[in-house]
Amino acid sequence: MLGGVYADPVVLPPHEAAPREKKAVRHPRRAPAALVVLLGEVCAIGAPRVAAAQAGAEDGGVAPPNEAPTTAAAEPPPELLLEPLMRAGPEEPPPSNVSFLQYGVAFTAEVPTAPGPICATTKAPCILGTGGGVAIRVGYRSAGHLYVGAAYEVTKQDPNNLYRIGLLQQARAEGRYYLGSAREAYPYGALGLGLTGYGNEWAVDTWGPSGSLGLGIEVQIAQRTVVGAALAYRLAYLSAFVDTSGAARDGGVAQIMGLDLVLEQRDSTGRPEGRASAPRK
Repeated sequence: MLGGVYADPVVLPPHEAAPREKKAVRHPRRAPAALVVLLGEVCAIGAPRVAAAQAGAEDGGVAPPNEAPTTAAAEPPPELLLEPLMRAGPEEPPPSNVSFLQYGVAFTAEVPTAPGPICATTKAPCILGTGGGVAIRVGYRSAGHLYVGAAYEVTKQDPNNLYRIGLLQQARAEGRYYLGSAREAYPYGALGLGLTGYGNEWAVDTWGPSGSLGLGIEVQIAQRTVVGAALAYRLAYLSAFVDTSGAARDGGVAQIMGLDLVLEQRDSTGRPEGRASAPRK
């Protein structure tokens, strides 16, 4: 109002009106992708526990808090895994109505108990002392009690420095008669006939026929493998000869004790003999 006179209000054009302040619009924030994945995993882990708790509540019980969720892919308990091993027994012995090819090796010791005339001279020491070596053998084992085979044995004997290497070589045919029908252990008697030679290294300075009698035992450690031990008494005739020192050695019979530690294998010939016997106990 100016001087007591009211003035009309001044109206500005619409385009000249004072601009109004714009209010900021807040948009809802989206959760990070990692947080979404984490929440999904937590729900996946907790869902089986919730389901188990609801099932326990329906049955009138409460599921234990630490019980692991049971799923179709859960591993079987250890006792189920060990059940086939617990039910598996020892290996069955070979069939008692089948013959076998039996072969193997032996660590052997030869101890002359009475060297005989070749050590009778007083001009030189005894040329035939104690020794040891290996033997190889192969033979036929029948379905019954018999074994027939051949063996070659070479042992290094103590020549009392008269030979560089004193080798005692034996080639013989062997027979065994097994006693009893035990499942794992078989005692047997043995007989051998063959030739024996002795000399420096692989040379043969003296030789002659030989024979042996023995006792042994054979133990089955697998379906096709046996181990054993045998003790044999041997008689070997050694011919006269002259040794490297020029001393004459008379011919005669030497008495020798032999010990074998045997490892042999059996291969079935596939030929059943007679009727199958009762299972060995």
